[in-house]
Amino acid sequence: MKKKKNSLIYKSLTQVKQIKRFVFDRRGDGVHSPYAFNLITKVIRNPYPYDCFRFLSFDHKILSLSIKEHSGDRLVHRFKTAELIFRLALNHTSKDCILISQRKSLLIPYLERVVKHVVQPSVEEFADMDTSALLIVEDCPLEQMENLKMLLLRSIEEQGQNLMIVFNHNNPLLRKNSKSLAQWLNPPISFHLKHLKVFVWRAYTTPGSYNVYS
Repeated sequence: MKKKKNSLIYKSLTQVKQIKRFVFDRRGDGVHSPYAFNLITKVIRNPYPYDCFRFLSFDHKILSLSIKEHSGDRLVHRFKTAELIFRLALNHTSKDCILISQRKSLLIPYLERVVKHVVQPSVEEFADMDTSALLIVEDCPLEQMENLKMLLLRSIEEQGQNLMIVFNHNNPLLRKNSKSLAQWLNPPISFHLKHLKVFVWRAYTTPGSYNVYS
């Protein structure tokens, strides 16, 4: 007789495994790449807020509530997620950033604090626009997914020595296509977070895939 997945024993064993992986990932144990170790311990799990976070959350509270009401998880509306993207962009030290999103985004004021230029292209511009070493994919209509893939591919070809692509994993369409995108892009370094997927191409860095639990 097969063991049912809803059995108490199965649930207990699963919880033990999750706790064990959480502890190891939180400390960075088992991470052999210095780059990945630093990103996990000093950036993703940095518990200390920047001074600007308080002002940004106060100034854009109405925008956050409006996004949550009208767009749900298609767009980032949680300040903690916006703050994490701020940290990732700051650590990546790119001078500019491409933000793929179809509406007014909570991420723009956060990104403008750490990069000189935030470009939010229209879907018609995907094919011919210049690439960037930092791409944030917050939302993309289904009919433009192929154009998005072409932009991502050109970014890998042109920026592949130091490229970071961040996906809003709460977005239903992006979450649905996350496995196929990962297989198609084949990133050498990837971080799987609760609300985000982070793909990195970086010269002279040990490849790896990391589940970073919140």
